Amino acid sequence: MNKNIKFLNLILLNGKLRQKLQAAYSAGFNQVEIWQEDIYIQNDFSEISSIAQFAIEKGIGFTNLQVLRDFTGIPINYQKQKRKELYQFIKLAQAIGCDTIQAPATTRTDCIIDKIDDDLKWMASEAIRHNMRIMYEPMAWCSVDNTLPLAWERLQRINQPNVGLVIDLFHICALGGDVLQLDGIPVDRIYEVQLCDITKQPLKDKKSLMQVARHERQLPGNGIINIECFIDKLKRIGYQGPIGIEVFNDHLKCLPPDEVAYQAWCSLNRYWP
Repeated sequence: MNKNIKFLNLILLNGKLRQKLQAAYSAGFNQVEIWQEDIYIQNDFSEISSIAQFAIEKGIGFTNLQVLRDFTGIPINYQKQKRKELYQFIKLAQAIGCDTIQAPATTRTDCIIDKIDDDLKWMASEAIRHNMRIMYEPMAWCSVDNTLPLAWERLQRINQPNVGLVIDLFHICALGGDVLQLDGIPVDRIYEVQLCDITKQPLKDKKSLMQVARHERQLPGNGIINIECFIDKLKRIGYQGPIGIEVFNDHLKCLPPDEVAYQAWCSLNRYWP
């Protein structure tokens, strides 16, 4: 039996934060991916410690805090603002007992490409001072590093011990990629694996990609992705990190959170029992 941590991204669930945490816990998940908006929008900052205590009492942890957007390659006039945002993320992550921040590759069309490595190194150095890790995610609509091989090439170049990759099946398969994109990536540099499915191959324009990604993803097994190939590869390389469900789906989000969390749990265990 696999011993990997199993997580659920709370974006799938409807309801207030405590309802979502309870639903994930009751379904069987060890951890959740939590969004900054889950905490700031639905709870006063003074309640953060009580949310952390609630999670401790339930025995459910936080895989990462999401999502620090467009940090790298930022134009110089926005740099101070984005660096302040990083410190806010670190403070919030520490408050809830989380040691990892998700920071995808930039989506800005005005990004300064020659500045990306330095920005990522700076973020890593500041994060490690606070015992934090950075999850770097290549998204299909990123202006740079929109594929796993490109993101891994950058991580090799900057050589920071606390920066690793997010393996998200949507972003691999939406652009026609496959399991071969995992070749050559050391297993310890894969910080987490996010499973999902799609019912159709999205068009490769940004608008269509984002529409499917943010509204129409499916639970694993309900679409066309050959999930078994990815699972077989992960098992062959001895992956022992977190594996879970990240599904943005407007229909499922309208259903009771307990019901949807249980569906997600069954879907995950179909592939990773």
